[in-house]
Amino acid sequence: MRTFTPPRALALLAALALLATACASAGASATTPTPTPSATAAPRDLVELACSLPHEWLLRTWRGDRADRSPELQILPFEPDYVGSGLPHVGPWDYVQRVPMFWYGPGHIAPVGEVDRPVTLADVAPTQAELLGFPFRAPDGTPMREAIADNRTPPRLIVTMVWDAAGMNVLERWPNDWPYLRSLIPKGAWYTDATVGTTPTSTAQTHAVIGTGAFPRHHGIVGHRMRIGDRIVTPWDRGPTYLVEPTLADLYDRAMGNRPIVGELGTVSIHLGMLGHGAMWGGGDRDIAAVREKLEADTLGAEGFAWNLPPLLQEYYRFPRYLNDVPGFEEDVRAVDAADGRIDGRWRDNDIAQLLQGFETPARIPYQARVLQEMIRREGFGADDVPDLLFVNHKMIDYISHVWTVNSPEMQDAVRAEDAALRDLVSFLDRQVGRGNWALVLTADHGSIPDPKVSGAFAIPAGALASGINAAFDTDGDDVHVVQVIQPTQIFIDEAELAENGHTLEDVARWLMGLTKGDVASASLPPDVADDPVFQAAFPSRLLPQLPCLPEARA
Repeated sequence: MRTFTPPRALALLAALALLATACASAGASATTPTPTPSATAAPRDLVELACSLPHEWLLRTWRGDRADRSPELQILPFEPDYVGSGLPHVGPWDYVQRVPMFWYGPGHIAPVGEVDRPVTLADVAPTQAELLGFPFRAPDGTPMREAIADNRTPPRLIVTMVWDAAGMNVLERWPNDWPYLRSLIPKGAWYTDATVGTTPTSTAQTHAVIGTGAFPRHHGIVGHRMRIGDRIVTPWDRGPTYLVEPTLADLYDRAMGNRPIVGELGTVSIHLGMLGHGAMWGGGDRDIAAVREKLEADTLGAEGFAWNLPPLLQEYYRFPRYLNDVPGFEEDVRAVDAADGRIDGRWRDNDIAQLLQGFETPARIPYQARVLQEMIRREGFGADDVPDLLFVNHKMIDYISHVWTVNSPEMQDAVRAEDAALRDLVSFLDRQVGRGNWALVLTADHGSIPDPKVSGAFAIPAGALASGINAAFDTDGDDVHVVQVIQPTQIFIDEAELAENGHTLEDVARWLMGLTKGDVASASLPPDVADDPVFQAAFPSRLLPQLPCLPEARA
């Protein structure tokens, strides 16, 4: 049996971790560009344009920007409009920023109910460190001390549960479909003003925020496309290599001699930013990791049917093969099929066979809950006095948001299923680990987009933007394009190619500001809409540290 060292004695054990944190911060500062004045004055018109945006939007944008990795241009459609297809959840707007933040655990979490002060995802890791009694310097987050009970004995297990894409706009749209979570609020700490805190609000970078207590400008995972040297890469195509900062799990596990059990049950590799580097971090071990990723795909979210761990990651993490032996999924699918009173192979109007054999229905939620319970039992999470860390991502709500949106009855089904699974998890932890021996934080990595038919959103085609920019600014006839990648709120630009054509980023930004919906629409629009501008703002990312309205960038 492992032996837990009381918090007062952790100072000696954690000295190495504190030194590592300082070294990591020093290393990050060596690679994180220090804002310096531009050689030429910032263009006044674009500075004024940027500063016309709400300050919180600019702050979130700056937190998510890193000059050596991020795109060259920032673009901001008018809310609720969006760039690209697939119903993205990216931006500084509150509908994607506001997330639930709920702490629960009798004896460890204070039953304070609602707490009305701003917090962000960067505050999760330092709060967990406080629960552990572990000295941890989060680059950007601070502890949510209101949530911590006077009992200074650390819990045997801390669970981080992410309902992927279940922002407050999802819960508020279906207010009567999470009664169990609502019933727990008076018994825990529910932060009513919790946000992601950074943009772009994509999966890879926000999970890394949860794990590190750092925003992307520090932890280095700035988006689902990043510039590394002269390449544009996906964030986990080299495993945890691009994650600059250590996670709490990295430092705590190593400081405790790798005695804690640390693991994650997720869906795709980009969720593992909560967990950390595993054996890649000096002195770390192969923490437990399980995802369901298509091994022949990239690391951005293509899901397969079996639990696995991509070969690239097996050097750094350990995969429990028994997870694929957990039974009952067929019964879960049958229950979803029968929910309307008929066994007809359909979930509502959807063909279950076409939905990843039922895994892309709410059947995945109780099934994953049982898989999680099996992992807790088999690995011994919370079985002794050495506190363990377990990270979980439930992705069904995110999948539904991209296919059916927040407003769909499919979303209502998913919210109900997640609430029921939460009830089962709490009961299981009380039985397995013991009531009073564990703590949980439940949050989301971002919100979800409302149905454009409800919100009136205009979809801005990324292809039309790329074609327009290249036609206007890339006329030298070679096979190198000015536009490299367009993301929902950013554009990667080949500045060398742009300069060869005699243009600047400022020129492109001004051109974007002149675009109308009629210029980019794939079909004719009513005259009163066709002349509407496409963007509320467009400006070079390098202006962010120079903005007089953003003093945080120079602090």
